[in-house]
Order: sequence, then C-alpha cells, then structure tokens
Amino acid sequence: MFVETLNGLKASGRPLMVHLWRKYVLVPIGTLLMMLLLYGINEIIKKTTVNFPASVCLMLLMYGGLSLNSWLFGEHRTDIFLKYVDIPCGFALRWMNLYFTPPFVTLVLSDKVSVAEAFTIMAVYIVGYIFTFGFMAYFTWGLQLLLGTYKLHAKQDEKDEESQIPESSEQDEVNDNASKQSSNTIKEETTWEDKVRDFVLEWIDFFIYGLLFIAGIPVYFVTGYEMPVQLATAVLLFKACLFIPAKLRRVLHPILISFALCLLVYYILSLIKGQNYFTCIRHYRTGRTYLTLFDSEAYPEWPGAGDFLLSLMDISIVSLSLSMYKYRGDLKRHFASVLPPIILCAFMSFFIYPPVCYRLGISPARSLGFTGRSVTTALGIPLVTALGGSTQLMAVTTIISGILGVLVGDFLVFKVFRVRKHDFVSRGVSFGLNCGAVSTYYLTVVDPPAGAMSALCFTFFGTLMVILSAIDPLVRIAQKLVGW
Repeated sequence: MFVETLNGLKASGRPLMVHLWRKYVLVPIGTLLMMLLLYGINEIIKKTTVNFPASVCLMLLMYGGLSLNSWLFGEHRTDIFLKYVDIPCGFALRWMNLYFTPPFVTLVLSDKVSVAEAFTIMAVYIVGYIFTFGFMAYFTWGLQLLLGTYKLHAKQDEKDEESQIPESSEQDEVNDNASKQSSNTIKEETTWEDKVRDFVLEWIDFFIYGLLFIAGIPVYFVTGYEMPVQLATAVLLFKACLFIPAKLRRVLHPILISFALCLLVYYILSLIKGQNYFTCIRHYRTGRTYLTLFDSEAYPEWPGAGDFLLSLMDISIVSLSLSMYKYRGDLKRHFASVLPPIILCAFMSFFIYPPVCYRLGISPARSLGFTGRSVTTALGIPLVTALGGSTQLMAVTTIISGILGVLVGDFLVFKVFRVRKHDFVSRGVSFGLNCGAVSTYYLTVVDPPAGAMSALCFTFFGTLMVILSAIDPLVRIAQKLVGW
C-alpha cells in the first residue's frame, strides 16, 4: 500500500516538475535570448535615421525567414525550429493581455482634460471607431468581389448551412445518455493523486507570485524599490480576474478590472509607507526597459513593474509572426484585398483624423495623438512621438479600441454591417485596422485565419504609419493641420 501511494505521488509529481521546468526555466531562457536579439536589432536601427520598433522588425523578419525556410527545406524542418521558438512565444501570446495594463496604470499621471474636450474626444472616438469598422469591412468585401475571391466564403457558408440540420429528440436523448455515461467513467478514473496534481498545477503560480509579493513588501518598505511588490500584485490580480466566468469576462475584461484593483493596492501600500501616491505610480514605469537598461544617464531610475511588462509585450508582438506563418497561404491569396484598405486607412489616420479633431476643439497634441488611435502600442509610441503628439492618449485609445473589439467587434461586423461569418478576410481587416493587437490576440483564439489577417493588417498599417512619421515634410504638414 505504501509503495503504491509513493508511486502515485511520483506519477502526479511529474507534471508539476515539467510545468516548473518549462515555465520557470525554459521560458525565461528563451525570453532572455529573444530580448538579446531584439536589443541587437534595436542598436542597428539606432544607427539609421528611422525610428522603427525592433519588435515589429523581428516579427517581419521571422515571418519572412519561416516562409523562406519552409519553401527551401520543407515544413518538416521548419516545424523543428518552431518547436523551440514556441516556448517563449507561446507563453508571451497567452499572457499578452497582461502586458497592456501599464498604460492604464499610469493614466493617473496624465494632464487634466476639460469636460468639454473630454466629451469631444469621446464623440470623435466613438464615431471614428464605428465608421472605420463599417467602411473597412465593406471596402474589403467589395475588393474581394472585384478580384473574385469572395466566392470561396459563399461556398463555405452554403456547406455550413446544409450541415446545420437539427437533431431529433431521440438523438438528443442518446447524446445525453452517452454524455452521462462518460461523466461517470470520468469520476471512476479520477484518483486522489490526479486531484492533487490538478490542484497544485492550478495554484502553483499563485503560490510563487504570492511569495514574490511577500518578499517584495520588506524590500519596498526598507529600500523604497517598488518593482517586486508591484509586479507580483499585477500578475496575481490579473490571474484572479481570469476566474471570472467567460460570459461576464467579455464585459468585465481582465485588463480593466485588474488595473483598477492594482491602483487600489498601490494606493494602500503608499499610504502605509507614507509615500506620495503619484511618486509611486511614476516609479511603476520609469522608461528603463530592456532596450534602455544600460543607458543609466538618460534613465537613472531602476526599472519598474510597468517596464518589465512592456518589455515582455515586445516578445508577444514578435510571436504574432507564428500565426501569420501558419496562415501564409490565406495571406498570399488575399493580399490584394488587404493592401488597399491599409493604405487608405493610413492616409485617413495621418491627414484627416488630426485636423478634424483640432477643428472640433481638441488640443494640437491630443489631435496628433489620434493618429495612433488604431495602431498597436509598440508602433504607436514612436509614431506619435515623432509627430509631437500625446502618447498617453494614443496608448489609452489604442487599448480601449482593442478591448471594445473583443466586446462589440463581432456585433458590429456580423449584426450591424451584416458581414458573412466565414468572410474572415473582411473580419480580420476591420479588426486589424481598428483594434490593434488586443483584438488580434482574441481573433487568433476564436478565428485563427481572421487573426492572421488582423496581424498582417495592423503590422503593415503601423509600419506604414511609422515610415510616414519618419519623413520630415509629411510631419510638418500634419503639424500644420493642427495649428503648429
């Protein structure tokens, strides 16, 4: 009996050891190696006159390299490389939403906005958001009709409609009985060792980050360094928000709930220590990421929790290349339907959004910040910085666009604008040009082909916008449009 129990514990302990080895050894090593590669690429880019994100550069290089390698040596050898790349990239994609919380946390540090300007910003944002969704969806749909690629979706719809035959009540009863029989089977096969294993695997991360939180408290109160306790708080609260039921989670999005709870915890800790709350939040994001880690003169303060999470966000941006590679056939086949909307959206964002905002009474800096409203944060920061706009407004509107895409994007696309459900091209383009990386991650889960299209769109769209912002005459034109 004792030997059987010992063997059972050993068997249940193996998955735990694999989990710890992969998540806390292999993933950090892979992430560190990828950050070193990104750092090298960033140093090369700094030698040029173009301010381009290293993360997006590596994403494009990886997508091109994977496609070329597959063409030259076959998919089998490429899959071997993907097996190792997926260790840090898969982890980064799964936790991508967590990395978008820092701009919300630092929102309390932004300049005050008058009530009139706040309502104007809200109105411009809502109208522009809905208009972009509908216009880009219909524009892409029309291009597919013109190029003859839309008929593929129509055939797929017909097949699905034919296959959706309601089952008889007898068949329902058979299925219910089979389900019940299987569920009794499951109870019999579930041993106490399995229950212990499942419990430990579910709560081990809470235990580890709980230890980090406990260790971070004396570090914070003795030395004043907030990063350990703030990082542990951000991870623990975000993981706790994932326990919200899936239906409620679409409304109570983990990004919004966790950042609000983080602010509350940080406020309580600052009160206990007697530290100014705004100073505590400034230390949350000092700007010293892995790219500026060795530049102590420009960034004298140590990295904060926000800098750590934003550094990991670069890995998640690179990881989108894996989804693009997987659906490279669809990207190639529909590229002609995707490129014109990207070019048109870039023109509208660069030369129409800012003057419209300015004429309606929004300040010049915030008007220029609207150019990055639908550009992902990694690309929007260098874009709006080059224009002299408000990066804070850009970051918040970008992430809100992504969250709204998760909440109401499908309703707008399928119900309001009547896009066919299997037209993943129009769906992906409208999400990619309107919602950025947050909704792209959502699409990669619920509709991978549309997610690949969305990744392609927001990448090329953001790249084009950054290129436009690197051309001084165009920057001066955009600034003159807002009275500068």
